[in-house]
Amino acid sequence: LRPCLGGYPVARRAGAARPPRRGALPPPGAAMEVPAAVSPAPQVAMPGLKDMSAQTWGEYWNENASLYILLLVVAACMLSIAHFEREWQRWQNRLARATGIKQQGQAYSMALVRHFVPSFTCQRYQFRGMMRNAKSIDIAFEDLALEVEGGPQVLKGVSGKFFSGRLSAIMGPSGAGKTSFMNVLCGKATYGKISGQIAINNRKADMRDLRDVVGFVPQDDIVFEDLTVREQIDFSARLRNDRRLSPKRVRHIVDDILSIMQLEHIQKSIVGGVSQRGISGGQRKRVNIGLELAAQPSVLFLDEPTSGLDSTSSLSVAASLKRMGSLGMSSIMVIHQPRYSLFTLIDDVLLLGKGGQTVFLGPATCVKEYFESLGFTMPEFENPADWFMDVISGDVKNSIIPQFKPEMLFGLWVKHKNEVSSLPSFRVAASRELNDLDVHAVIHEALDKEWDSIDTSRNGILEESELQELLAQCSAVIPDADVVRDLVGRMAGEGAMAVSKSEFLSYLCSLGEEIAQDVGLSPAPDFATPSRDNDETSESSSESGSEYSSEARACRSHSLSVGKQRQIPTMREQLATLMMRRMVQWWRMIKQRLLFLGALMFGATCFSVMDRYLAPQTLWDATPLLYLHTALALLCSIFCLPVFGHNQPLFWRERARGINIFAYFLARVIITLLDLTLMTFVFTSWYYIIRQPIVPYWHWMLPFLFSAFGASGWGYLVSNLVAPEHGPFVMTLVTFTKDAICGNFTTLLAVMDGGAAETVIGLLSLTRWTVQMSFTYVVGAMNPQPGQNDRVLASAQVVKEQVQLQMEKEVYFHCEWGNLGFWWTPAMAVLRNSVILYALSYIALLLRNRKKQV
Repeated sequence: LRPCLGGYPVARRAGAARPPRRGALPPPGAAMEVPAAVSPAPQVAMPGLKDMSAQTWGEYWNENASLYILLLVVAACMLSIAHFEREWQRWQNRLARATGIKQQGQAYSMALVRHFVPSFTCQRYQFRGMMRNAKSIDIAFEDLALEVEGGPQVLKGVSGKFFSGRLSAIMGPSGAGKTSFMNVLCGKATYGKISGQIAINNRKADMRDLRDVVGFVPQDDIVFEDLTVREQIDFSARLRNDRRLSPKRVRHIVDDILSIMQLEHIQKSIVGGVSQRGISGGQRKRVNIGLELAAQPSVLFLDEPTSGLDSTSSLSVAASLKRMGSLGMSSIMVIHQPRYSLFTLIDDVLLLGKGGQTVFLGPATCVKEYFESLGFTMPEFENPADWFMDVISGDVKNSIIPQFKPEMLFGLWVKHKNEVSSLPSFRVAASRELNDLDVHAVIHEALDKEWDSIDTSRNGILEESELQELLAQCSAVIPDADVVRDLVGRMAGEGAMAVSKSEFLSYLCSLGEEIAQDVGLSPAPDFATPSRDNDETSESSSESGSEYSSEARACRSHSLSVGKQRQIPTMREQLATLMMRRMVQWWRMIKQRLLFLGALMFGATCFSVMDRYLAPQTLWDATPLLYLHTALALLCSIFCLPVFGHNQPLFWRERARGINIFAYFLARVIITLLDLTLMTFVFTSWYYIIRQPIVPYWHWMLPFLFSAFGASGWGYLVSNLVAPEHGPFVMTLVTFTKDAICGNFTTLLAVMDGGAAETVIGLLSLTRWTVQMSFTYVVGAMNPQPGQNDRVLASAQVVKEQVQLQMEKEVYFHCEWGNLGFWWTPAMAVLRNSVILYALSYIALLLRNRKKQV
């Protein structure tokens, strides 16, 4: 194993003389021993060498064929990616058009049903992809407390319960521990010591075990700036929904979210960011929420979803969350002093005082009466939410307690919390609404009266032309043929050309439902249907006195049994989705990529002109090769820093929701390999065309491709260990040290004694191996003899070149693993080092910032 780790020298051939002591070149003016004869280079079996004699254009073309073939391959790859992007845009346009047709169809349907029954209440939008939650989730908490390490106690004795399908708000003044409470509730408070208990449906559980059906919307809008609104939600739905859902249903889920969050009109817009103008702040906030809704969570936590928004946008967000409650989804949000119209949408509210103790928990309609029962009086025309904050802060006088202090509210709540249910506003009697049978009877009677006038052909069915005429009569606008065809498909099934009376009636009656009952929609999958058998079995076994071997195992088993029993996409399925997303992002950054390639061409031009014209170097000299490899390694490593260093909060968010880290890592690495190959080709081909080395282009490019591949591993590792703002500086310093200094042949000559220094350099330095790949091939092609082919050189220059050549041979014809040869040995060494760097990068991605990935 020692040769594989450090590149120790192999046994010398029998009869070979031991080389002189290795060291640096003699100082200027010192006596220099002239070698009697420079030994010829070992014969390296590498075919396809160029001839240095004059060439015709035909010979030039034949000998440079590999360059132009690779150029065609690269061009074909770019055209393929451009074709993919074009087809992707066409697909997105078709989806956007289909969404518009469905919206128009729903509007015409509302006009149609109101034509027959004006008093009938129908939904402005019906869910076509999202289903009711398979099981409701009630969250109870008892004596929750949080003590920050090395700090004060920010929560103390908070108890209560949040019910499923309701919009709940956590309110309080600054310092009340609102966000801390929510972090404790959803398992994100990794920064302190937590005490108390949390129960799911009356059973002790850990919310982190339910991450497949629990969503969390951070306060900051963590979204992909280079994707469109629809693409953001689409990829989130693909990654987080049950893998058994059909692609058509996933598309319907995306359409549902776009409609509920009022994003249909901007679904093709790039989200944008600071450097690129995109959608507005309110729209960006709704996209942030839509990313979580795409997973159809049973519980959704939101950290100040209305912060930074105007009152209208805040009301729109709250109304959307309120609508999601009809599917059984619980929304628990931290909110700061909402306006009255928004506050009335809230079902339950938890008020926390300074110090993190409970002031009130119950229906939002009861808060005012509760405080008034304690002796507080709200002025007329005062915003209730603002008044509540004033009471909690101690800015409102109490008529019953003259010496009132805000801390007294905690004890008053403990004393009076059981009296909240007796307040007059706790239960408001609801008037009776029409049931399904009533609706069916009313619409059936109205339809019977007008069917003959509708069915003009008297054949018992409505054809598309007749339905179009009826819709125009009801809405005073002639609908488009695609809209009529879509409505016929909803009523009678996809591909139908006419609608029967019964189908027409069933469709009109279904318009009052939250979930569409279209004929063309597939039924809800079996795994999404509600079932309580498991709960009943668990409860009965619990009552019988059976005990689990471990309480933690029992809690986890129960937690995993709650919800939809999802089968999340496999690693391979997630990899395909992530690669598609990465490819879309890749093309969106093509302009910046072209600028980077232009910089590479400029650098290659400078190097080639310098080596050929300004400061001519011999073709076999290793020094220019060292500079070239170091420059490419530095550029590639810096280019790879944003692959994992950029958008880290996005990765933490997706990781917390269950994304496969290995699939995420592979997707980014595989797509980045395309960049590395393209950059290597541009850099080496431009240098090759001007400098004209004596080796075929394919063999000239391969060592540089190895350099790029190894440098990318360093870029990935540094980006996972160092803050993004320090990455370029650290990467430049590391590359200069390990490649430019440690990879220099004079340094290598001094340490090649089989010791620890040679081992360390062999593991760290790329140029120690890649320069050897280039040098051994060139020397094997030329078999240079300084002074024999060029008699005009001064004797001192000849001697210097002879000594330098001999020293470089001692360095680069020094290490050979078995019978691999002097070219494949460094190739295997670079692959070994690169695999180690990639593995370390993955481990760093997996382990670093673990507390932010919950």
